[in-house]
Amino acid sequence: MPPYRFTAIDSMAGSIGQLGAREIHARLTSVEHGASLVTRGAKETKIYSDNVQAVVLVVKKDGFGSGVVISKDGTILTNWHVIEGASDVGVIFKPSSASGQPSKKDLRRAKVVRIDEVSDLALIRLTEKPPKNVKTIAFGSMSEIQVGSDVHAIGHPTGQTWTYTKGLVSQIRPGFEWATDSTRKHTADVIQTQTPINPGNSGGPLLSDSGTLVGINSFKSEGEALNFAVSISDVRRFMSTAKNRYASPTRPAMAAAASSECKAREIKQGTDKNGAMVSWWDTDCDGKIDTWFIQPKDPSKPFTAVFDSNGDGKGDILVMDTNRDGKWDISYYDIDFDGKIDLVGYHPDGEIVASRVEIYRG
Repeated sequence: MPPYRFTAIDSMAGSIGQLGAREIHARLTSVEHGASLVTRGAKETKIYSDNVQAVVLVVKKDGFGSGVVISKDGTILTNWHVIEGASDVGVIFKPSSASGQPSKKDLRRAKVVRIDEVSDLALIRLTEKPPKNVKTIAFGSMSEIQVGSDVHAIGHPTGQTWTYTKGLVSQIRPGFEWATDSTRKHTADVIQTQTPINPGNSGGPLLSDSGTLVGINSFKSEGEALNFAVSISDVRRFMSTAKNRYASPTRPAMAAAASSECKAREIKQGTDKNGAMVSWWDTDCDGKIDTWFIQPKDPSKPFTAVFDSNGDGKGDILVMDTNRDGKWDISYYDIDFDGKIDLVGYHPDGEIVASRVEIYRG
């Protein structure tokens, strides 16, 4: 270990705060188009085509999810945990361009107007005009579904946008209790389905065979085909009130808050084969290096932070301070861990997490 300290690197490492490599990766947003129309017949094709323009991608700094347009003025229904902690979010409508790639005209801003933490629902509304071709999804009723009924979902699982899936209702569970990653305790009437959903589907529609909204896809449990949607009965209750409703943290959350938190720890420092100074860190307290800071000898080259968010020993996020002023400027992300850049991020505020993320065009 060399006898010197990397002053510049130490300063930048401190700017991470308590954000670990995995958390930073979780805060990425993917707007890459990955339309997956899974057709199993004319009825399914029609359900998708009739409703897909009413499903949006909801984006904030630390994640993304789905949303359902329910009125022509741009009112959108989603999950509370999709917009948690935000007062305004980005909304991306399905691209109308021939390329199928989102552009600036497909992006709108929306403000959070009402939340219900208990049933994990939220209402957001566009602050600008919606697209001319905006469509809405009509509310259905619980009478439209029963155990064994076909149901359909449209959403953005793991960033694969406007994906269609189909399944069966496994059970209807009144007063069901669950907890999200935020450790809030939720209670609602839920519809258990075999309809495949994944992170990114949250906030999207569960549709009946007639194409009406019968639930908001919200979470899945460990095991095969254990997927859950907040029922239309709770959606209607939420829409009928003008007040926010809040849930209490669960006991584990309160205990975690009282306990000491994980702090990023430098594992070692040295130089690489090019003579650049490098500082290696463990940011999630698992004893493994997941972050390293590189300070090239050439003062014209940027400081770089490299993050290994999936624990495979390879960097998949690069964040750069191009002019070495102690503020982050640009970042590059390999979100599917194939060694190729998928997204580029911009940091006008100098923070470690990008304020804006776009598809990387090369």
